[in-house]
Amino acid sequence: MARPVWSGTISFGLVAIPVKLFHAVRRKSVSFNQLDERNLARIRYRKVNAETGEEVSDEHIVKGYEVSKGRYVVVDPDELEPFMPAVTKTIELEEFVDLDQIDPVYFDTAYHLAPDANAKPYALLAQAMEASGKVGIGRFVMRNKQYTAAIRAEEGRMVMSSLAYADEVVDPLDIEEIAGLDDVEVSDKEVLMAESLVESLSADFEPEKYHDEYREQVMALIEMRADGEEITTPKVAEDDAPKVIDIMAALEASVAAAKASRENHPAQRATKKKAATKRSSKKKAAAKKKTAAKKQADKKSA
Repeated sequence: MARPVWSGTISFGLVAIPVKLFHAVRRKSVSFNQLDERNLARIRYRKVNAETGEEVSDEHIVKGYEVSKGRYVVVDPDELEPFMPAVTKTIELEEFVDLDQIDPVYFDTAYHLAPDANAKPYALLAQAMEASGKVGIGRFVMRNKQYTAAIRAEEGRMVMSSLAYADEVVDPLDIEEIAGLDDVEVSDKEVLMAESLVESLSADFEPEKYHDEYREQVMALIEMRADGEEITTPKVAEDDAPKVIDIMAALEASVAAAKASRENHPAQRATKKKAATKRSSKKKAAAKKKTAAKKQADKKSA
């Protein structure tokens, strides 16, 4: 059973809508503990002084910010207190914008917003936002940290994503390899061939097709070892990917391979078989009709 990570209200104008916040994504990974191989006991870590190697108790540990190599500014927690955002239980929507105005690079963690208590105000806002195609932008505080968030509506429900701040987003032009792309020349023929490859590989997005294969294989290995089964470690495949020398030749070969793959796909074969059966049925129906007409003509002439 999912548990809310935050509860409060969505506020815009004089309207307040009680809501609960639930994680929309549960990250999955394989994590290992470090053990002593002699008795499989957990390895623990101690807080030690980097210069003396002596263990340091919590009473002597302070917060410091490194302003230059080896130079720190010590800050007392009491000095930070006035800057902490006020703990509120409100997501204050300040404006509504078009979704396509938000670069996807700004989206961070996603949450499901669920109604708390009276669901009618929630449903009303969700339907109004969906009809207008707008996204609500606001701020809220969770665990003593302030976030900017975007709330969008889909099929009568609302989803909220925390947003990165503008000064956190890396300007792509700061990356030398990207900044130099303006000097790269491509021909119209190359662009058309690349578009053809994109078109031949186009499909509807089905997230269920994609899996964390590494995690699944590691968990399978762990389960086998836990059951006492013998494990044969597979050989690591060598990276024998060919180097692209002739871009046009590579594009043409890729397009041909994509088309062949589509034609051999089970769904495509089923479609072709269905079409062939339909054509055969039409031919048979036409032949029967022709035979019937001939018999009718023969009767009249007789």
